[in-house]
Amino acid sequence: MRIGVFEVGRIGVGAWQAGGGSWRVNFAELRRAYEYVLDNGVSFIDTAEIYGWGRSEEFVGELIKGRPHVVVATKVAGFNWGRVVKSAERSRRRLGRIDLLQLHWPPPIYVPVCRAVRELERAAQLGLTAEIGVSNFDAGMMEKAIYCAKRYNLASDQVVYNPLQRAAEALIEMGRRAGFAVIAWSPLAKGAAVKEKVGADGGRRFDPAVRKAATPQGRRVVEAVRGIAARRGASPAAVVLAWHAARGSFPIPGVKTLTQAKEVVEALRLELSEAEVAEIDAASAVFRGGAVWPKALRLIPGPLQRLAFRLVKV
Repeated sequence: MRIGVFEVGRIGVGAWQAGGGSWRVNFAELRRAYEYVLDNGVSFIDTAEIYGWGRSEEFVGELIKGRPHVVVATKVAGFNWGRVVKSAERSRRRLGRIDLLQLHWPPPIYVPVCRAVRELERAAQLGLTAEIGVSNFDAGMMEKAIYCAKRYNLASDQVVYNPLQRAAEALIEMGRRAGFAVIAWSPLAKGAAVKEKVGADGGRRFDPAVRKAATPQGRRVVEAVRGIAARRGASPAAVVLAWHAARGSFPIPGVKTLTQAKEVVEALRLELSEAEVAEIDAASAVFRGGAVWPKALRLIPGPLQRLAFRLVKV
């Protein structure tokens, strides 16, 4: 998979968990897990300024020292659409470098999309990042963003995508035509697509995929994944990550433990057959609809968004 000028392989990792906040983590184990994946074939890591309000970026900045092969991505909060340069400067101080700078979600509805894209382009012009992208933009918003970009191409759109949330497939097709990568956050549906039962971390509490997994249709998806895993002698997580590769998305799972890290590395070498991909597709067909991001969030003014995210541990 290519993201702009970068060759990033089949799978990356996301570092939301490193912010603490919504996740119960053992930071010593967390560090071992991320070191393992970055030293065993994974060459892309994604974070954001609001993950622990800089804590995740600091964690990633320490990880990538001495690992120049790792492509580093971060995200500017949607409410900072007008302060992208300042946000990027703070993020770069924590990270050391930024290879891909993304707007974390669409700006409030009273902000023209072009203004936000111009801010990303200004950050690139100033040398704060090599590539720019967006996150949580649906196909319509992405079309506008591509039109707005004049000096730089948008390299990526990072959206939720997994067997329980397949609304992003129109974006994947669009990306093939327009030349941008679709980065899949929550590629395992926070574990709900692969496990009989998931933990009670705050990051899962209101996730619709976790609720979907508990329905009869959701159970069929998990059963299909686990059945393929049993037949192949692979972990269910590796099966789903291999399904992403077959579908054309670039998954960035989080890893909290060394066991999870080994499942990600396992997935780098796992190829599903067309029949296995079709089996997961059929079991999850009911989840093709929906949206990649709640449009109502754009109705909330930026200052109120900032306050809300401050009050909620992210």
